[in-house]
Amino acid sequence: MSEEKPDDLSDEDKRRHPRFPLRAYADLQYSTKKWEAHVLDLSESGARLAILGEHLLQKGDPLRVHIQLEDINLLTSPKKQLSLHGRLIHVREHLLGFEFQPDTPVDKTLLYELLTQIENSH
Repeated sequence: MSEEKPDDLSDEDKRRHPRFPLRAYADLQYSTKKWEAHVLDLSESGARLAILGEHLLQKGDPLRVHIQLEDINLLTSPKKQLSLHGRLIHVREHLLGFEFQPDTPVDKTLLYELLTQIENSH
């Protein structure tokens, strides 16, 4: 019987939290540069993003991401932007894996509300 090494785990197995599909616009910021992106999916600690435009981002780069929530009707929060900070964990051309933490306690509450709403709608 062979033991599975951590390196053999798929990206799905490495995740700490389940991801939920989300379609939203986001602004990415690295140092003084900014890009627009689409959010493809979201979890409590990570997201998959499709960056719109050319970039030279690399794995490990620190990012700030602001997810626009104008088109999503959240039940309790009037806030229309989810602010996150973290780092890139993979870059595959225009697809980015982003590991993050919410910027503030309000953003953390907003993230949980958003994930709960997505989960309950499926």
